[in-house]
Amino acid sequence: MAISDKLPVATTRLTAAQRRAQLAEAAARRFEEVGYHRVSMADVAADTGVTAPAVYRHFRSKQDLLAGAISSGLDLVEQTLAQKADNPLEEVVAAVAELVLDRRYLWTLLQREARFLNAELYADVQAHFDRAINEFIRRVRMHRPGLKSRDARLLVTAATSALATPSVPRSAPRSLIGRELAEAATRVLLVPMPTGNSANGGPTPKPAEPHDGTNTRRTKLLDTAIELFFHQGYAAVSLDDIGAAYGIAGPSLYHHFATKSDILVAAFARATDRLIEEHAQPRAGKARSLAELVDQYTDFCLRNRTLVGIYVSEAINLPPDSQRRIKTALRNRVSDWSTALQAEYEHVEQRAARVRATTALTVIDDLVRLGHFHTRPHIAAEIRAVAMAILTGESQLDT
Repeated sequence: MAISDKLPVATTRLTAAQRRAQLAEAAARRFEEVGYHRVSMADVAADTGVTAPAVYRHFRSKQDLLAGAISSGLDLVEQTLAQKADNPLEEVVAAVAELVLDRRYLWTLLQREARFLNAELYADVQAHFDRAINEFIRRVRMHRPGLKSRDARLLVTAATSALATPSVPRSAPRSLIGRELAEAATRVLLVPMPTGNSANGGPTPKPAEPHDGTNTRRTKLLDTAIELFFHQGYAAVSLDDIGAAYGIAGPSLYHHFATKSDILVAAFARATDRLIEEHAQPRAGKARSLAELVDQYTDFCLRNRTLVGIYVSEAINLPPDSQRRIKTALRNRVSDWSTALQAEYEHVEQRAARVRATTALTVIDDLVRLGHFHTRPHIAAEIRAVAMAILTGESQLDT
């Protein structure tokens, strides 16, 4: 379905505020679907049935439009939190879940597209986001007075990630998805944090070697490109940037990769191959338990943080055939997890199991790749506890 089919064109005259909100939502959906660099002001104008100059009357530039799209969504989150100021925590989460169910683009824009804003607009968006998150943290700590602020931030980030899970099964009805995501986020916010002996599961895994055991120039160039894509975004990195970071002239890269797209495809192939290799390790014919699947994936992500970051954020830039392979791999992983979940928790219905598996995988990815959570001393145990709470409905760590 085209984006222009999703937003009906108004037949009555809108106020300036209504028009601005309409443009912001249309732009948000465009940015989510194709990425900031592939959207024009004319695209947004066409989606809303106005002329390009009309868009410029509300937003001075595409940068301003992206910032406005994000801020418009954050305004709604803040309004929802304010309206539920005196409600129990689970009702607050349910209200936010209902809000974001049709606006999952907000998390994508914050985590994938906001980095393309100029410094001033990025600072404004970050301050706005911090206000909303800090209010959410305040509400959680009112419910859990002994919870440290830094721990509350991790749990709120995980809950927000759960609420915004982008690829839930299409076969699941909206009511089931909303309920599962709201309940998962609430469970996450109530997970006890590991202390002392409860921080089981061993130390945080060490990062994987940046390359696959070979020292060829091609492999090292790929290592360099992966780091740049992770920190700057694929669209903002040129072949000259990669060459300069490695220490060769940009055109020399053509001896190893025909296009920048080929480098991205190679990065995804590396991530996929590593995942398949780990999953295929001998198990003496015995299927992995749900906890083992969570442990394995958590460890993999912590060892391959930059690859995971690219896997999540840059799939939009892959050629269509590569995108299809990635989606197939994700469906297979969700199927493995949902099958293990139902084998151990027979009361969980199949569609609910798939929603939970998708949500848990999303949250693991986000806790590993975002901010500095990966440096926390017990992050592996914390991620596992959060993921298992999402999957099973049970807290995994004793207080």
